Amino acid sequence: MPRLMAKKYYGQEIQKVTDYYLSEINQRAAALGKKFEVIYEDGKCTGNDSVSAFHKLVDVDGIKFILGGSCSSETLGIAPLTKDSNKVLVISALSSNPVINGLSPFTYSFSYSDDTSGKIIAKQMSAYKKVAIISEQNDFNIGIKKVWEDALKQYPGAQVVANEIFPKGASDFRVILEKVKKAQPEAIFLNPNPGVTAQNLIKQLAEIKDWTNYKLYSHYSYLAEDTLKVAPTVVEGMIIIDAPKLTDPGFLSLKQQIEATKGTVADLGDYYTASTMDVMNVVTSLITELGENPQAVRDALATRTFQGYIGSIHFGNNNFPDIAAAVYKVINGKPELQP
Repeated sequence: MPRLMAKKYYGQEIQKVTDYYLSEINQRAAALGKKFEVIYEDGKCTGNDSVSAFHKLVDVDGIKFILGGSCSSETLGIAPLTKDSNKVLVISALSSNPVINGLSPFTYSFSYSDDTSGKIIAKQMSAYKKVAIISEQNDFNIGIKKVWEDALKQYPGAQVVANEIFPKGASDFRVILEKVKKAQPEAIFLNPNPGVTAQNLIKQLAEIKDWTNYKLYSHYSYLAEDTLKVAPTVVEGMIIIDAPKLTDPGFLSLKQQIEATKGTVADLGDYYTASTMDVMNVVTSLITELGENPQAVRDALATRTFQGYIGSIHFGNNNFPDIAAAVYKVINGKPELQP
């Protein structure tokens, strides 16, 4: 009975998707005499905690396939442990830090790379003379911040007048926001993690009086409509860079069933809900076909093309699939895909 591991980070949302979809996978696997089990370990979105979870799962539980980490810090922490071994295969549905690419032949991600998102945000903001960025201190946000900074160097007409970093999970941004306000940027890149942190940041930005002459940019942290509702006036017109909109009827129906049965997955969003299911489907299918052999599964993953809810999945010589980013604009409180 092969066992899989997934790490919790976005509250209960990854577990909701995993638990629901596992029953569908096991219905198909039962006909072939297989049954899959998920063991949850919390990497707490840190390198040290993810390494501890990795050793527990591999050394104690004998896990060969890890579905994680659920944030870039976790995946960056455990990837080096797989580099010189063919005993464990790590496949993340969410990690997007570009450093993951090439880090280990046994670590992959079904996410799109922040390299793409950061470059597009920089290009969009290059139309302004004075720009600013506010980032959370973790590997995902610092990774995309670095890409944005490097890409913006191509546009000498855009000057970074404020570059602020706040601690992971912070809840009070008033001092930072006042510093950014004094720099008078024309455009601001809000770069927090999704969920409560993103909500608190935009809420406190809205509370600052006499400051509305700026354009906001961000990534998937502001795709959730519940987050946008926190400060509807401020977020109106915000530009968000994320994966292409998923329109597959099968996926949309399945997501509705998950939310009806397990509850909301709004912070996880469409893409990462789909990528979570795609990772589970691809990995379990390959294990069923090739056995519990991480090397064989890795070789198939690296060379074949798979059709998933996120589209065509092919890695080639990369650790990320070739997924293009898309541009959204918040209109009447909802992110609308732009042509």
